[in-house]
Amino acid sequence: MAILRRADQITIESTPGIVGLRIGGPNSGATQLTSGINTLAPGAIITYHSHPDAEIMHYVIEGDVEGVIDGHRVSLHAGDGALAPVNVKHSFENRSGAPARFITAGTTIGAGREDHETEPPSHGPLPNYVVFKEDVIPTNPWPGTERFDPMDANFGSSTLLFSKEIISPGSVAPAHFHPETEEFVYCLKGELMAMYNGEEIPLHTGDMFLAEPGAHHTVFNASNETAILIAMHPTTEPVREPVEWTPTTPLPTLPNA
Repeated sequence: MAILRRADQITIESTPGIVGLRIGGPNSGATQLTSGINTLAPGAIITYHSHPDAEIMHYVIEGDVEGVIDGHRVSLHAGDGALAPVNVKHSFENRSGAPARFITAGTTIGAGREDHETEPPSHGPLPNYVVFKEDVIPTNPWPGTERFDPMDANFGSSTLLFSKEIISPGSVAPAHFHPETEEFVYCLKGELMAMYNGEEIPLHTGDMFLAEPGAHHTVFNASNETAILIAMHPTTEPVREPVEWTPTTPLPTLPNA
């Protein structure tokens, strides 16, 4: 198990105006997933590049960015996402007057990078791996939780399932384990509780929780405020094996329960 608290996450400013926050990877004990948050100051640019050995997911959580994905010019806002498959060229620029933040995630530790000159705009149809918020249909996988999957096999991913869950007070995700894969759980907003092999652990905004293969785990909301969770899997079809477990932390009552 790894709980990577926000205060312990590594911050890197590799380029002026771009601050990277490493929220998961080898620094958290992971071997199958890596993830971070890039904050772009107004005017900052992540130059046109590709990854020859990895596909990387980008999900905007705050502000607006202008992206170039394989020659396609797109405006991305909070809730929008873009996958860069292997060797697909991409760049991001913050042309607004406020900071922009997006989560990155991938399954290749230490992915390579190749830089490219910007190409003439493509006028063909957008590939399915550019995903707008309004195109993601929510589900209600258990009472009190609304789930969005802005990156999965339906949107062109071959290695990654990326989900956002809006968790109401009192909502408890079913306890389970993954026999062969890891799972990252990142608390984007609010206060949550994580369960790891029966132990209940607080997750605050900005904290990341890693469940290794075989570890019994889940999350639940014992607070009185709605929380937002990001879940990441190194496969588009994670195998979930259920386990028996009941939280001991007192829970608020779900509406209409």
